[in-house]
Amino acid sequence: MPVFPDIGLRRAAGSSDRDNLNGAGWMILSCIAATVMSVAVRLLADTMPTVQMAFLRSVLGIGLLLPVFLRARMRHEGLPVRFSRPRLHLIRGVLFALATTFGFHALAHLPLATATTLFFLAPVFATVFAALFAGEAVGPRRWGAVLAAFAGALVILRPGIVPLDLAMVTAVTSSLLFAMALLITRPLSSADGTTSIMLSSGVVASVVLAVPALLVWVPVPVAAWGLVAVLVLTSSLRMVADVRSYSLADAGFLAPFAFIRLLFIAAAGWIVFREGIDTPTGIGAVIIVGASVFIAWREARLKRR
Repeated sequence: MPVFPDIGLRRAAGSSDRDNLNGAGWMILSCIAATVMSVAVRLLADTMPTVQMAFLRSVLGIGLLLPVFLRARMRHEGLPVRFSRPRLHLIRGVLFALATTFGFHALAHLPLATATTLFFLAPVFATVFAALFAGEAVGPRRWGAVLAAFAGALVILRPGIVPLDLAMVTAVTSSLLFAMALLITRPLSSADGTTSIMLSSGVVASVVLAVPALLVWVPVPVAAWGLVAVLVLTSSLRMVADVRSYSLADAGFLAPFAFIRLLFIAAAGWIVFREGIDTPTGIGAVIIVGASVFIAWREARLKRR
């Protein structure tokens, strides 16, 4: 689960103080939504497999786009979707399905703060992929931040010192897959728009996850449907809030709010599940989050030049 939006939006021009303030408000809303979503995933893990959870999130999430289509029809406008590059939409949908499933597995089996910290590797992987596959120039400062983030991951994983936890592997894998999706999303966002990306991702993910979910399907208790609704609503709200915040405020201004997201989720983990943070995880979290924030800040500064 990414900690920075994967819709490819970055405000190029400088924002006013008022825009930055409004963007900060949307970003705090995103942090709250991400926290509630993470708690919902953990609670639902006791009632259903994570792949079933990811399937329901994708299928029901499509329904949240209906107001957009109804509004367009009421205004006698064309549907606000287009798929000029269907192959990329398909690839992104598959990546989204896998990344979501792996991310939910990590949230279900790791302390929430640990899983969220490892999700901060997504923008780090995205920087590497942008340099290797998109020809983006990455200077020594950002490469230094990349190396620092990977060092922070090693501090948390502690290979050779503690047994490798499968949930930690799925958390890192989720970040890797989301970074790949980000590389595809940026050109798609410019060509087809955010609504098209959300629709195609939901449809493709639903198809990809349908069979795996049905193979392990368990009846959903009536009481759990409320949590499913919370999961779908908060995950969608987080995406909308991310899009809105980055369309208003400078990315460099918003970057430090990543720390707030981690603090919110760590607090929720302690309050709801009595989860603490051990020393290596705390050290690794400071390194990884600091490196990812620096990368976001540095990218924003370079784009303003």
